[in-house]
Amino acid sequence: MEVQVCAVIPVLNEEKHIKKCLDSLLSQTMPVQILVVDGGSTDNTLNILEEYGSKIQVLNNPKKRVSQARNLALNKVEDNVTHLLEIIGHSYIDPDHVENRVQDLLNLEKELGKKIGAIGCRTESADVSNDIEIWIEGALSSPIGSGGGQFQKFKGRARTKVPAFCLHNVEALRSVNGWDNRFITSQDSDLSMRLISKGWEVWRSDVSSVYMYKRSSLKNWWKMSHRYGFWRTKVVLKHPNRFDIREVLPLVGLILIFALEKWWYAPVVYASTLLMIGIVYTTHDKSLQSRISSLFGIPLCLIILHTAFTIGLLDGLLRSGRAPNDRT
Repeated sequence: MEVQVCAVIPVLNEEKHIKKCLDSLLSQTMPVQILVVDGGSTDNTLNILEEYGSKIQVLNNPKKRVSQARNLALNKVEDNVTHLLEIIGHSYIDPDHVENRVQDLLNLEKELGKKIGAIGCRTESADVSNDIEIWIEGALSSPIGSGGGQFQKFKGRARTKVPAFCLHNVEALRSVNGWDNRFITSQDSDLSMRLISKGWEVWRSDVSSVYMYKRSSLKNWWKMSHRYGFWRTKVVLKHPNRFDIREVLPLVGLILIFALEKWWYAPVVYASTLLMIGIVYTTHDKSLQSRISSLFGIPLCLIILHTAFTIGLLDGLLRSGRAPNDRT
């Protein structure tokens, strides 16, 4: 059967970036159906969507969440659609992204002699416009900022539990009843684990990337970091083999402060590591002011990431979650 791709875009107040996202999908070298699922935007997003007319299809998502948006799309796509492409309103792709992804998928399936449940790609930073975005990108590029998640700068093609911006086989999605609507964040991690448990293989490949606009304020960076920690706990409770020791290292360091006789070893090592990361991953911008800013800003963003993520991990043991109000 010929591969037919439908790009599914959950949105909520994405007036700043949605046009670039849609234009990049409409300029693909391989035809792609486009399904936008709006969670109740109150800015100019809906007016922008109307400008595209019949080039795109728009659905209303009264429950707002990404998992519910994708399940709505899964139930609405045309019968000839074989794969859903994950994308978000604050991202864009190169013109040959879908064609490269599909060809890579077909090559892999030919090599393995079977269908693949999902294959993800690399996530790159979109254009940065202020120092905080530069700091966040530097923090995520570092070994103690990316972990093994969607921002990891991997190379090649390999099996994984954490693919980003997947090209999903529709048959595979329906075999596990789509996304779990209980997950507000990390719904993709839960989905991947259920696909693997069902016998589907999940891969990632660097043949192309999705360019994503990241948070542009320290407040939103804190909220995102806490949210990812919170929902990572929910995923691990449901899928214990998803546990990654790297994600609890900040908590281990805190325990060492109280456990070691020379308690100051742990914070000295941590501070030294942050300083080294700040030096190595500082921006290559020619501006001296920007380089000095990153030297301090990257460690600051790492401290926020580690602190908020760890609090989120612990918080996930105590509370049920609620939908975010800053992004879908």
